[in-house]
Order: sequence, then C-alpha cells, then structure tokens
Amino acid sequence: MDDKEKNELLHGLLELCSPEKVILHGAKRGLSSGRLKAASLCIVVPDCDKSEVLRRLYLHMPLDVQININLYTHAEWQELSEDPDSYAAWIAEKGTVLYES
Repeated sequence: MDDKEKNELLHGLLELCSPEKVILHGAKRGLSSGRLKAASLCIVVPDCDKSEVLRRLYLHMPLDVQININLYTHAEWQELSEDPDSYAAWIAEKGTVLYES
C-alpha cells in the first residue's frame, strides 16, 4: 500500500470510527497495472456495537478497492492477540501497523 492509499484509508477510518489500531495483513495488486485491488485490515476499536461499526465501514470506506475487515474490540484484541493459536496473534505477528493511537 503506497503512502497516498494509506493516508486516504486512514483519513476515512478516523472519520468513520475511532480505531485504537489499524493493521494491514494482506494486499493484492494487479499484475499489469500495479494498482491495489484488495486489502485485508484488522481494526481494533473501543467497546462498541461491532455490527454497526462494520456496516458503516463497509458502506463508506474511502478506497475504491475490495476491503476485508477483521474488527476486534479492545478487550477481544487483548485476549486473542496473546493466544498463540488465534488469528489475532497471527495478524499481530505478520501484519504491518498502519495506525496506533
């Protein structure tokens, strides 16, 4: 993800929710164009109505690419990122932190 895409994404996320952390853990680019086609994000938010936050994010994400979101509350992230067998722990180990408050 280049700086322009990252800045556009983070600006939109900060307007749509109050993330504590945003982690990029997957990105696909077109072979011929090199343009970003899809991104996988992990977003950690304070305790909230996750279904409402996900609805807002999927409807109003600023990038015109496919976005896959793993949304965790603060408490879920704390618990699951410490479990070495969880997907959250894999994301924490392999992903790239784009934003942390």
